[in-house]
Amino acid sequence: MALTKIQLSRLLAVYGELLTDKQKETLTMYCDCDCSLSEIADETGISRQGVRDAIVKGEAILTRFEEALALAELKKELAVAVARQDKDKVFEVAKQFVSKE
Repeated sequence: MALTKIQLSRLLAVYGELLTDKQKETLTMYCDCDCSLSEIADETGISRQGVRDAIVKGEAILTRFEEALALAELKKELAVAVARQDKDKVFEVAKQFVSKE
């Protein structure tokens, strides 16, 4: 399943440090700087197809991290609860996360 740039950017913010420098750079340029494949290829010195392959591979890696760890979803749920100043929801979300096996 292809993620939107916003979804991919959210995962990159959480798990980006787990990627190689080249993967992180490529995905950052694609998601956060809204660069085209050609622009990224020119900047990084790889082909457009190489850029596309790196983005697809990076998306798959980030998706696997999120499926296994669910940290981006946790961060999102906690941010919403904190913004609403809902202490009970913050506690509930944290409790659910801690009790996962």
